[in-house]
Amino acid sequence: MTRLSRSMAFGLSLSLLGLLGCNTPQTTTRRSSLMDYLYPKSQSAPSPNPAGARLKLPLKLGIAFVPGGSGSWRVQSLLAPGQERPLLDVVKQSFKDKPWIADIKLVPSTYLRPAGGFENMDQVARMYGVDLMALVSVDQIQYTDPRWYSFTYLSIVGAYVLPGDANDTRTLIDAAVYDVASHTFLMRAPGQSQLKGSSTWAHREVQLREHSAKGLQLAMTDLAKNLDAEVATFKAEIASGGRKDVDVVDRQGVSLRQSGGRNFGGSLGWIETLGALLILGAALRLRRA
Repeated sequence: MTRLSRSMAFGLSLSLLGLLGCNTPQTTTRRSSLMDYLYPKSQSAPSPNPAGARLKLPLKLGIAFVPGGSGSWRVQSLLAPGQERPLLDVVKQSFKDKPWIADIKLVPSTYLRPAGGFENMDQVARMYGVDLMALVSVDQIQYTDPRWYSFTYLSIVGAYVLPGDANDTRTLIDAAVYDVASHTFLMRAPGQSQLKGSSTWAHREVQLREHSAKGLQLAMTDLAKNLDAEVATFKAEIASGGRKDVDVVDRQGVSLRQSGGRNFGGSLGWIETLGALLILGAALRLRRA
């Protein structure tokens, strides 16, 4: 074999190895954990404050993304620049027209430090003057699984795998609301989305970025819908005495249980009560399953 032939064979081998490396499954994870942020030294959430929470209406609410924790190379930056505020606005809209909310503040995640705990949450709450904090966590996994029946096309500008990869983007967003003064957990709501697609190998990264952004938007929209249902359930639980750890009073000191829900944004009529109780019953059944 001539030197030129050996050089060509070596180059072809490297190209094939490179193509095989690009044609293997890849997993990209973007993750922030509420547990890692609030309870960094605990395996599980501690017992609730026995004193409970006393909420005085109207309330001021802060909304923030929980910071990502791990420094692992597999954990990508959580959100792209400029993406945070529009997503938080979706959650803000869920509370915007509630008469029991006086003000809503969007808190940049830069003020929340990894594993900051309630001490950090308290600092941020004082800075923004809010009574409640809605902490939003994200878990997004993008899995690229090549289709082995596809073939590789070598062009002058690089390699293309046709017809493409199966790109799967799964997103879970969770919002948990806490009373700042007592650190009492009040409610939570999840949002989910799943996107599938295929692309050429060369276009794969572009599609994954697009699916990441779209997946977050869809999950946030789902979260906002579930949050509305959770607020109704929260009202029903307090009015019925199911949440003994939470007391809600208006400016005159009248309790939610005494008013039948009128001081929490309108009368808790029989239709609303029935719907909330159905939601509560379904949630309890899921917890027991």
